[in-house]
Amino acid sequence: MIALGPIERNSNGYSIRIGHLIDSLLRHDEVTLIEFHIAEPRGAGETDYKRIEYDAVYRNRRVSDLFFRLFTFNPLGQLKMQLMTIKGIWDNRALIRSSDMVLIEGALFPFAVAMAKLLGKTVILDTHCVNLKLGIDFKKHNRAAYILRCLTWGPLEYFAYRLSDHIIFVSQNEVDFSERMFHMPRKKAMVIPNVLDIPPLAVTAEETDLFRQKYGLNGKVVATFLGDLTSVQNKDCVNLILNELAGGLATTRKDIRFLIVGKGEEGFSEPPDNVVFTGYLDKIDAAIAVTDIFVAPMRVGAGTKTKVLLFMGYRKPILTTEVGIEGIDVRGRGDVMVLRIDEFADALGSFDPRTIYAGNEIGSCFGGDYSPEVMRSRVDELIAQIHKG
Repeated sequence: MIALGPIERNSNGYSIRIGHLIDSLLRHDEVTLIEFHIAEPRGAGETDYKRIEYDAVYRNRRVSDLFFRLFTFNPLGQLKMQLMTIKGIWDNRALIRSSDMVLIEGALFPFAVAMAKLLGKTVILDTHCVNLKLGIDFKKHNRAAYILRCLTWGPLEYFAYRLSDHIIFVSQNEVDFSERMFHMPRKKAMVIPNVLDIPPLAVTAEETDLFRQKYGLNGKVVATFLGDLTSVQNKDCVNLILNELAGGLATTRKDIRFLIVGKGEEGFSEPPDNVVFTGYLDKIDAAIAVTDIFVAPMRVGAGTKTKVLLFMGYRKPILTTEVGIEGIDVRGRGDVMVLRIDEFADALGSFDPRTIYAGNEIGSCFGGDYSPEVMRSRVDELIAQIHKG
């Protein structure tokens, strides 16, 4: 398996998915992960698989911030990652030659795809999300990001789709998009949904009270956003909360406090008084417990939004967009409001947590579709197809 890193369980949707895929694959044989770090690792413990790591972190923060503001990604960071990928794949060509199959996590590894094919290996591309679709989402509000993302991701994904023997998607919507935009043969495609484990919240009333006190949430209606704040779609959500929602509601709904949970808070300066950042939390149970409504004003995005599924699972009211619930069936869910961005302020202005069920019970109407068992069965099916030839 070839992936971006560090792969740390529960740090973001990408790494959570990879962790569950590795668990499913280990039921069949040994797995070696070649990972190219694009963020500083926090230290990893023992694993059931072999890990080969490369440092691809671009450390000039000032240049990175400038590029992210202009284009939503750092071209120099991507260049360093590609150079490290070439080195890493070349160094491990004997490992690839001895492998039965190569699973590539995302289309950002063209050299890995090419090397695996040259060595006659079965190549499986796990898309995670169709990034061309994400780029197209920028068309209306960031033309530079739209153009650059389409010019880079479009050819990369087309190349990877053509050379890969099997292509994994997280939803049928993305299969349909790829067939239409890339003329991808449908026989290559398989849907393997993200896995969502929804255990009961392990938090005491005392811990919840301490959490409220720490972040100034006592007596407040808590509107939460949770995610890796360094990812482009999550950063866009937080900027919308800071620049459009928080300011307008500061006078009309003084009881609402926006709670932003996830790593990357240093990318946002001087938040309004009604916004509080927690940073990365090893345990998010208290944050979920205090949440009155989950707010995800997503304008851009691809793949299944695990964060939305998580709060659906805990039966928390959700305010999001069509992008936020793409690939998720919310029919019959009175606790999910799907609105345009310009309707969010009015919806929050009239929101009363007492009128919508907001308990901590685990939802059962969708959980089976995103269970570890579903992923394992789909991985079993994929491997059976490969063995058949």
